[in-house]
Amino acid sequence: MSEAIFFDKVTKNYNGTTAVRNFTMRVRRGEIVALLGPNGSGKTTLMRIAVGILRPTEGDVYIFGHSITREPIQAKRCLGYVPEDAYVYDSLSGFENINLIADLWRMNLKEHEDELMRLAQILEMGQALDQLVSTYSAGMRRKLALMMALIHNPKLLIIDEITANLDPKGLASLEIILAGLKKEGVATLFSTHILEVAEVLADRIVIIHKGRKIWEGAPEDIKTETAEGGKLRDLYFELTGGPEYEMIIEFLRMREKIG
Repeated sequence: MSEAIFFDKVTKNYNGTTAVRNFTMRVRRGEIVALLGPNGSGKTTLMRIAVGILRPTEGDVYIFGHSITREPIQAKRCLGYVPEDAYVYDSLSGFENINLIADLWRMNLKEHEDELMRLAQILEMGQALDQLVSTYSAGMRRKLALMMALIHNPKLLIIDEITANLDPKGLASLEIILAGLKKEGVATLFSTHILEVAEVLADRIVIIHKGRKIWEGAPEDIKTETAEGGKLRDLYFELTGGPEYEMIIEFLRMREKIG
């Protein structure tokens, strides 16, 4: 099956408010897709539905053909998830956190030690794994959460707010990891507020606004979608901004000329 994840007409209501409405999207094997949208647009809701934390009001999500609502165990075996806030245990070391996840997956971590150390080296976490997580910075927690999400070699990686707490070196390391996963046929779905990150990392970009998908395409499609062959920034503001978006874009263009 070429589809790693398929959102099939997903709707989610909260106490009479619709957070996501009739959302359909596919991510294929070996594809990196960025989900963009303003605060409150539904990005995190979609990701939590995809990994089984939330249940859709209507529709369903399929992970390599397995329904997340009807076949949650089979679906979750295929994916790794990095939430915006890293859920790690302060009283354990980094290695103990990873070992706990390995035990939950019924894995013998010793059999994957070389792979783990290679990942730790890329993320510059080798020496930190023996330290208590309570001593970690926010960026180190984020890197640990990524390692925990990848320990069972998932075929689909979902990252909410990919840039959260990562410095430029951390983002560069993550780019290396995603490129390696892509070569292995692993699919990645991530959300971000940083438009430039989406342009650099993603094969395809999906923009949502008020719970609806309003644009989808490859980064190279952006110039044909904007009036003056502009940037993703121009398209994003045009589609999601209010009446003031033209003023914002003009200000940004003036600043570029001055710079």
